[in-house]
Amino acid sequence: MVRHVTFALCLCMAVVACGQEAPAKSAKDEAARRRLELMLSALADCQISSPEIAIESALKTGKTPLLRYDDPTRGLGEKSDGLQDASVWRLGETGRPTALITLEIYRNGPKKAILSYEFLSLTPSPLELKSPRGPLWTPTSTDLRMAPLDKAPSPADTPRGRLVQMRQLARRFTVQETLPPGDNKIECRLLAQPIDRYDGGQEKVLDGAIFAFANGTNPEVALLLECTEREWFFGLARLSSAALQANLDGQSCFEAARVTLSGAKDSYAGMGYSIDWQD
Repeated sequence: MVRHVTFALCLCMAVVACGQEAPAKSAKDEAARRRLELMLSALADCQISSPEIAIESALKTGKTPLLRYDDPTRGLGEKSDGLQDASVWRLGETGRPTALITLEIYRNGPKKAILSYEFLSLTPSPLELKSPRGPLWTPTSTDLRMAPLDKAPSPADTPRGRLVQMRQLARRFTVQETLPPGDNKIECRLLAQPIDRYDGGQEKVLDGAIFAFANGTNPEVALLLECTEREWFFGLARLSSAALQANLDGQSCFEAARVTLSGAKDSYAGMGYSIDWQD
């Protein structure tokens, strides 16, 4: 009899506990939805043009983020006054992205936040991006350089087969970033899935993908892998202001010095603005 009462009491407590957890989860989901709405609104406000790009779709942002992340490895997250939410978006609806845009939301007091933008041009054509929220970015070219990838197999005949090859090729690269203070060196990890996959529309590219090397889940370097029907190419680009170095098969293949995010004309640039926000 005692056992039955004890079991019934535990069952009741579990039901009550479940009932209490549901609203908390719903509130968390609602907050995440509102943060995504803010980032979508910031993208929608961006007016993007180019004197050399006539294809309208190449200057349109994607409707969903390529990657959504936080930064728990550096003590930033929902319960801190730091990074609350972040996302990476593509500019251009098909082919290799014209650019990548990163948006980050930082809490800055009880009713304030910092909306931070990072821009990375992946096209040699000049761009102009402006927004009534403040950002103005006018790169004249790109720092991305695509090069043949030695010791790579012939591209597979199917998209699925090429994806297997791209994952294997991506593992030949390693990335390290150096963070202040004290030149703290961090080994960035390769995210298992590419954040973007594309084909066509770009210099006879048969297939392509963008892999991210991240500190935790925060992307620091983008690795582009592309193939024609006969061979593979690769390119690396910064997604961080930190000093970065990448190796291919243990040999240096990419270096980028630490930068201050202020050069609006640079291929990679960043800027942040204070906004009214209560999450």
